[in-house]
Amino acid sequence: MNEPIVPGGKETEWLAGEFAGMNFVQRISLDPAGRTQEQIARKWIDTLVAAIRTQDKRHLITVGEIPWALSFPGAKPLFHSKEVGPGLDFVSVHFYPKKGEVDKAFKALAVYELGKPLVIEEMFPLECGVEDLDAFIEGSRTMADGWIGFYWGKTIEEYAKEKLDIGGVMTKGWLEYFKRKSLNSKS
Repeated sequence: MNEPIVPGGKETEWLAGEFAGMNFVQRISLDPAGRTQEQIARKWIDTLVAAIRTQDKRHLITVGEIPWALSFPGAKPLFHSKEVGPGLDFVSVHFYPKKGEVDKAFKALAVYELGKPLVIEEMFPLECGVEDLDAFIEGSRTMADGWIGFYWGKTIEEYAKEKLDIGGVMTKGWLEYFKRKSLNSKS
């Protein structure tokens, strides 16, 4: 699952909302039933890790987490915290820095330095340009151990064959940037 969330109270819907015609965020419980968010998340993580490990003892396990510290200064990681995520092998967060707020993104990213490898597992110039996102990538090298870009499933070559709307132009430009960055990377 991508971007799980834990309700603060009783809910009626598993999905938390749509973006671009898709649902990325899903609740892992609808009713806390007297449990804390940490207890709900810990049980969920432990169940998933145990199920995965019965089939696969070798591959690393993580959960893609929304970096709430980016939107709510002072917020702490839930799924990767010491109380919830000891069964996870590395920290995986999704970052979409806003234009002119790269320093704010660095402060939020620092919250996820928890003594495990840290991967920025999803990013895209959604609310900033490629220049700001490049500054975020370069500035995060002291904290992050890897970067994975958001990908809609269409290659640069496929975009090049189409008449593109503004979203297609942005995505094609992002993919071209990320490819160049990956090929020229020294890390």
